[in-house]
Amino acid sequence: MQGGTFRNWALRFANVPRKYALPTTRAQIVELIKRPGRLRVVGSGHSFNDGIVTDDTLVSLDNYSGVLRIDIDNQQLTFRAGTRVRDAVAIMLQHGLAFTALPSHDAQSLGGILSTDVHGTGKDWGFVSESVVGLTIVDGTGEIHRCGPDDDLFRAAIGGVGAVGIITEVTVQGVPRFAIDQQTSIQELAWVREHLDLLIAGHDHVSLYLFPYAEHCQVNTWDRTAADKTSGGELKEFLNISLDALLAAWVGNLLAYAGLLPLARHWSRLAYLLRRGTQLVMESNNAHNRTIYHLHQELEFTVDFEQVFEVCDRLLALYAELYRAGLPYLLLEVRFTPAGHDRTLIGAGQQRRCAWIDLICNDSEGFETYYAAAVELIKSVGGRPHLGKYTEGFDGNYLAGLYEPNYQRFLELVAQHDPDGKFSNAFTRRMFGTPIEVSSEHAA
Repeated sequence: MQGGTFRNWALRFANVPRKYALPTTRAQIVELIKRPGRLRVVGSGHSFNDGIVTDDTLVSLDNYSGVLRIDIDNQQLTFRAGTRVRDAVAIMLQHGLAFTALPSHDAQSLGGILSTDVHGTGKDWGFVSESVVGLTIVDGTGEIHRCGPDDDLFRAAIGGVGAVGIITEVTVQGVPRFAIDQQTSIQELAWVREHLDLLIAGHDHVSLYLFPYAEHCQVNTWDRTAADKTSGGELKEFLNISLDALLAAWVGNLLAYAGLLPLARHWSRLAYLLRRGTQLVMESNNAHNRTIYHLHQELEFTVDFEQVFEVCDRLLALYAELYRAGLPYLLLEVRFTPAGHDRTLIGAGQQRRCAWIDLICNDSEGFETYYAAAVELIKSVGGRPHLGKYTEGFDGNYLAGLYEPNYQRFLELVAQHDPDGKFSNAFTRRMFGTPIEVSSEHAA
């Protein structure tokens, strides 16, 4: 927050709220909700859309953070929802515990990653919400609710981008701390296409980086291990992250704007020699989590697992078609989550086995041209948008077609728990419309 203006992490959405609130207690949060006017809640601001934009009250939970309760016997810790992932991890490590797995960015708040149902990648694990056994939520009337994974309110809050209430406390189920063997390699894309099922079956976690015009891709794997940790592993990982940023943000954009990317098919092996492969054994959070330095944009969605390469091919072909319009550098990050995710009503990974395709562009002018065309392609294949990423072009009519009957149930819960639209803004109205009448079947 600078000079009365709040901007999201990628500096694309400027927000000048009438009031900026930093509550330190749940009672203060309840008081803010009961005041006249609307409000939106911000975590780390790492979303890539206008979900936090309001001209009324913007509430940050940065000062509502830290651990509330520690139950060592059951390996559970309860955190205030403004706690950043990196801080929650540090507290858990002090008690010999860890998250089962984590998403890739360590600066996000616990409330924020649950409100957007942030995912990871794996054959057996996919979502941070799977490690959550309880939530405390303050709804739009100021009422306090404690709920668990079997409750519809829990499932509406997970991935519900704050439409049913403010998540104030999160109880996490920990596991004994462990180490991860993290490896990266550059492989022939044709080989990866043929062996993807074997890659996923052979590792705890797998992700891919696909590059425009290239015949190679980067394969990333993570596996639990009892091996000794790599000496200086955290420093080496920092250097790897910095190299990724250098290649994507500087070298990639230089080649893109110089018109040289189409030559990549001839020198892709040489171009990626700098990132030809690494192996590090680190504490689990250092392997799963990273600090991301360079600004960029993200448009992410899911498709059925079987569609992954068909859709990626079409997205890369679309990029090539529009490239001469002056596009910035692009890479596709592809991750995978298993079937059966039932802790959300409208999260993009709900129920089916998914491939997550993340279109990552540098924070440069011109990405909107590609994203607008990509959104139409995504809708044509039934892709489900990640509501924490770029969402222009998606709306409630499209979401209803993806998630019924869960979408209707979600709207009923919004109407029940926020009857006056306390948490609504332009983003939620586009995605969810105005509150509907609560049916007698679900009214409380």
